[in-house]
Amino acid sequence: MTRVYVTWFLKGLDVRSDTVVIVDVLRFSTTVSIALQIGFKSIYVFPKLSDAVNYAKTKKIPLLAEVNGIKPSEAEMDNSPSDIMQKGWEYLSKGIDELVIRTSAGGVLTSKAAQKKFDKILIASITNAKSVAEFLLNSKSRIINVICAGIGLEKSAIEDLIGAGALVHEMLRIDMDIELNSEAIAALKMFQLAENRLQDFMKLSESGKIVESVGHYSDIEIASTLNISKAIPYAEPLKDFKGAIIRNAVLKHNTNLDT
Repeated sequence: MTRVYVTWFLKGLDVRSDTVVIVDVLRFSTTVSIALQIGFKSIYVFPKLSDAVNYAKTKKIPLLAEVNGIKPSEAEMDNSPSDIMQKGWEYLSKGIDELVIRTSAGGVLTSKAAQKKFDKILIASITNAKSVAEFLLNSKSRIINVICAGIGLEKSAIEDLIGAGALVHEMLRIDMDIELNSEAIAALKMFQLAENRLQDFMKLSESGKIVESVGHYSDIEIASTLNISKAIPYAEPLKDFKGAIIRNAVLKHNTNLDT
């Protein structure tokens, strides 16, 4: 039987599991999901802005970044799904299909997870819940730990609980024989409550208010749209760096999923 836990913050990495799924709906997980969906092949993740800036300059690829919700001057784009949708095509049309991303919560959590010895590390959001759920069950993961990044890896975020619930919901649509911990049950119930009003819930959340305050209301619209991406972001350690590289699991593993 597959077991699914929902946990929070960096301490979630200490929970015994073979597979970890990072959820940071506003906005890291959503941005990654959309970037892979539109055609980017590799996303390099760094916990430190200076490392991200240097790596992007060395490889001559764009940097998406935020520090406490604000885009730093060194970045070409914000940690924003709408930014990558609007501006990403400029780079893809020039044959540039890699990018660097630095964020305060999800990016740090992904980088830390990559330094540990998990069998699989995936990134999920509301936008790609179905595809990630199918991959997890097809890959026969036994203990799945869905880690919510929250706000600054310190405060609970309702959108991350809903995002985790969306993933659990999609898994249960495929296989009802899944054991859930109490937080996973709460996440599922939260998603079911919010399913028909996802954008309203996002807009009223603390993170949603921060995103709206910096002029990215469209990010909320994208992040609250269920299953618009078929991407399955799969993270691995980035050699010689304390970071991670994210690629699409379908391409990496040549997995034939009916998504």
